[in-house]
Amino acid sequence: MNHFSLPGRCAALLLLGWLSGAANAQGFERWFQVEMTVFSNESGAERERESWQAEGRQLAYPENPVRLGQLLDLLLLDSFAPPAEISLSRGVEAMDPEGARLRDTGPHPARGGADFRFPDLQRDAFIALPASYSDFRQTNLAIERAPQHRILYHAVWRQPVGDTGNTIPVLVSGGDAYGPYRELQGSIALEFNANRDRVVFSADLWLATFGGDNEAGWALPELPPDLSPTAETANPPVIGRIYPMRQNRDLRSGEFHYLDHPAMGILVQIVPYVVPPPESIPE
Repeated sequence: MNHFSLPGRCAALLLLGWLSGAANAQGFERWFQVEMTVFSNESGAERERESWQAEGRQLAYPENPVRLGQLLDLLLLDSFAPPAEISLSRGVEAMDPEGARLRDTGPHPARGGADFRFPDLQRDAFIALPASYSDFRQTNLAIERAPQHRILYHAVWRQPVGDTGNTIPVLVSGGDAYGPYRELQGSIALEFNANRDRVVFSADLWLATFGGDNEAGWALPELPPDLSPTAETANPPVIGRIYPMRQNRDLRSGEFHYLDHPAMGILVQIVPYVVPPPESIPE
């Protein structure tokens, strides 16, 4: 027998409505495993199909981007650095008493007080996963064997994806190094569309060549802290040409997507991921 009175039913409905509104206010999100490969098109004829003028194409990094954590960086223990010089802020370097650089101490795993915690590949977001998690191994091998292509960037990671306005951009940096810069730089972002039935993938990347006269007048943006060089560059490289790529694509989960461009291509796939509950530690 249902013992709710009409006022009690109304109160229950109001409470459910409030809880639903509070959940929406906190932000809708679902987790996905993301895999992406960016490769170059080495054909000069293909690259020059378009006119690449700097005018009206300002390059910029988004606000508050994240760089995928690398396991080798995350597992560096602070006990290897002088305690007085340890910094828990991301991107700060440890220095020995002589002023010599020991290592980059960031990014860091989550910590509680002074306790150290190993990165959790099953529950932590924005960590580059090992190659064993990749579904692109055969595809990447075929790309590497093609003389007209080079793989500039490849990564697998997990992250929450939310609505527009709750996007967390991911920094992309790959290819050959020229001073503090790489051939490929920029960022990507994932967010749900208005109906929450598709994930929108946004790429804002640029492929640079170095050396030459830079007749088009290109200028590279200031590097964000996570990509900044560890030392001053006395002679920054001269920009030759830049090929910007700004594209959006609605993604279906589990499908293989290809974004084409005269100078490069992007392969991307997202798969829904359920974060497992925390493991209980036996006493």
